[in-house]
Amino acid sequence: MLDHHLPEELLELAASARGVASKRIAPLVRETEQSHAFSPRIREILSDAGFLGLVVPERFGGIDLDIRAEAVVVEEIARVYPSAATYLTAHWTASKMLVRAAEAGQDDPWLLAELERIAAGEHLGAIAATEPEAGSDLAQLATRARRDGEEWVLDGGKRFITNGGAADFYSVMARTGGEGSRGISVFFVAADRSGIAVSRLENKMGLHGSATAEITIDDVRVPADHLLGTQDRGFGMLMAGLDGGRVTVAAMSVGIAAAALEHSLEYARGRQQFGRVISEFQGVQFLLADMEIAVTAARALTRDAAEALALGDPSGSQLASIAKAYASDAAMRVTTDAVQVHGGYGYIDEYPVEMLMRDAKIGQIYEGTNQLQRALIARRSLQGTN
Repeated sequence: MLDHHLPEELLELAASARGVASKRIAPLVRETEQSHAFSPRIREILSDAGFLGLVVPERFGGIDLDIRAEAVVVEEIARVYPSAATYLTAHWTASKMLVRAAEAGQDDPWLLAELERIAAGEHLGAIAATEPEAGSDLAQLATRARRDGEEWVLDGGKRFITNGGAADFYSVMARTGGEGSRGISVFFVAADRSGIAVSRLENKMGLHGSATAEITIDDVRVPADHLLGTQDRGFGMLMAGLDGGRVTVAAMSVGIAAAALEHSLEYARGRQQFGRVISEFQGVQFLLADMEIAVTAARALTRDAAEALALGDPSGSQLASIAKAYASDAAMRVTTDAVQVHGGYGYIDEYPVEMLMRDAKIGQIYEGTNQLQRALIARRSLQGTN
């Protein structure tokens, strides 16, 4: 899809995100990567730009945009620093749980006030769903919540929580009923509640500037009205957001791949070997051509999936899975080839392609592994529901 096919408001949003990323985030990348820590300064930049509140509708204090806006913002941020893009994607997923509850009629004063804070960029969220034994199979989560008078009491633990330890609130998935997906609810839990704590921060292959935490939930008490939506129906609330999450993973992958291509083109034009710039060698040209093909195709698939979801097209779920699987696989191939174009220099952190290669890998894993996406794609195709 060509950029000029995007509505004017999305073109302006993309340009704004590109400027924020290149002018304000880029100078912080090296320092943040070396620190292996979440950057409050980057969070502040994203908040000032209005990106934290992007998913809150106007009637709750935000603006009326949709998944198409999320996709263009994430792509532009990821082109400069993929870790920063995860601040947004994790926060948006957690925030949408509150939005869905409010849109379904839950009008508790605390909820409406919290949505206003999110819209203003004052609060950062994290989705606390994954557990050590419940990753792709979230229906088997073990964290429990029991009713005690006018409170719910939560006990358990979560793993691989993006923004963990940096968030102001968690949207926590916990079991309130029987086994399986029909007994799970979602709770809003402020990060400063007694009993919720980060037990460790993960040391990761990539995304060094993104916080990924293991969280303990020990006798955490929350008011009864902090259950979001309908009791025992939280799994459906989470699943309703997975298609959008897959599109933003695809968009992040497109941004990573596009950056790797840009760096490779620049390097190939300037690097000389055997008395010639390496861009004159057919072997290098073929690598660059395949990278260009992959980026262009991945971007088109991602934007088509976002469009389908925004318009409520029945093909949205299928396209989201296709875009996520293709774009993240493409990002892995493109970044690997980018390192190859750079030769030995691609293997050291003097050039950003080694970071991009490491950061690309997670796209094939989270929001449902690409093996799971292929199973879903095949199932829908065979059932004729795509």
